[in-house]
Amino acid sequence: MCIRVQYAPRHEIVDPWDRDRNLITLPVDLAATALFTLRGLRTVLLSMGVEQDHFGARCWCGEEIALAAQVNQRENEVTRVG
Repeated sequence: MCIRVQYAPRHEIVDPWDRDRNLITLPVDLAATALFTLRGLRTVLLSMGVEQDHFGARCWCGEEIALAAQVNQRENEVTRVG
């Protein structure tokens, strides 16, 4: 997977996509469930022109974005494990 995901308060998100860091920032309230997180990811990726399957979320490299991930509490970033 080529991208990382982090959460932030809505008022702090100016642009959800940080190209330099390959980072998508989602509103922290979407972190409540995997379903909300996937919907947010799909929305951002679709707005970037990345085609999505019917379920889940796919990176532009084609790999499925796995939410069975560690949450880095210091930076509130989700990174893929394994």
